[in-house]
Amino acid sequence: MPTTVRFDREEASEIDRFVISLRDDAHRNQLDKAEVIREILRLAREHEPTRRALLRRLR
Repeated sequence: MPTTVRFDREEASEIDRFVISLRDDAHRNQLDKAEVIREILRLAREHEPTRRALLRRLR
């Protein structure tokens, strides 16, 4: 299912830097935002403290 996530310019730059740092820390040659978002969602589904933290942000 295709999904689009839009960020403002400033946030987009911060997210790009964050994804690059994750890629470097994971010792990967490639890592894209879609994969990071998928894993964040999986983590929130599988890890209750993360799910609760997400719910707090969404409220």
